[in-house]
Amino acid sequence: MMKSPLKALALAGAAALALPTLAYAAGKPGGSDAQTSGVGEAWIGYSFLNQDNAGTIDDSYPGLGGAFRVNIPAGGDLSFQVDLQGESAFVDDTSENYTGSFLGGTHLSWRNPEEWLLGAFIGVGNGFNASDETTTAYLVGVEGQYYLTDWTFYGQVGYADADEVDTGTPDAFRDAWFGRGVARFFVDGNVKLEGELSYASGEADTGPTDDMDVLGWGARYERTLPSMDAAFFLAYQGNHYNNDSEARSVTEHTLKLGLNFAFGIEGQKYIDRHGATLDLPMVTRWSAYGVDVLD
Repeated sequence: MMKSPLKALALAGAAALALPTLAYAAGKPGGSDAQTSGVGEAWIGYSFLNQDNAGTIDDSYPGLGGAFRVNIPAGGDLSFQVDLQGESAFVDDTSENYTGSFLGGTHLSWRNPEEWLLGAFIGVGNGFNASDETTTAYLVGVEGQYYLTDWTFYGQVGYADADEVDTGTPDAFRDAWFGRGVARFFVDGNVKLEGELSYASGEADTGPTDDMDVLGWGARYERTLPSMDAAFFLAYQGNHYNNDSEARSVTEHTLKLGLNFAFGIEGQKYIDRHGATLDLPMVTRWSAYGVDVLD
């Protein structure tokens, strides 16, 4: 059953479809890049799971999600970005599956749009599962981007910790280090191809040897719609969760179809170099798996 915060998230995701009005109200890019800009997106998807000794798992189910990111110039090469992202999974009430999460955060960065970006990020959010357990997860880290003519290479390294809200114990994916790499290729100014890999390793319980590893991968195709500050995208996301001490693992494959809407500035490549180009790994999803799905 979807929790009440996720019902609100679902409504917020649907409301993101109204963003074209905001985009047109913001107008076309002016002569200066020093203006607030952002991107909002909403998607629907379907997940398929394979599991090994992971208990009662719904092996396929629909989902939806959304994100909203705003970049705020702060003078010179300095800028802030604020993120809010979330997702909801509609699983069987009798399962132990992940049911969704939301995550908010902020980035502080220095950027030369012709060459590089360097910055740091923090975030906090909640993750949920079908066993009525909630985790609060935190993350902090550093990040950077390197720009070539048609390529962007994006890397993040960080630390995440979490607690189970219901019991106040650290039975979640905690004391974890993670790394993430993203490569984007721009076929032209309005078509983007993207691939990513991530890895995280931490503790899934209070036991000293109860460790969990997460390996993630994904791909995305995004194209701007003609005469609109909007784009559609097709995406695939995979994650493999492994708890050696419990001899349990789950591999999930999620397909997504979505729309996003830009305001302030437009164009896939231009946004990448001047706008809300950063994001956060979904550590709240990892933590929800660590509490009960694999524990």
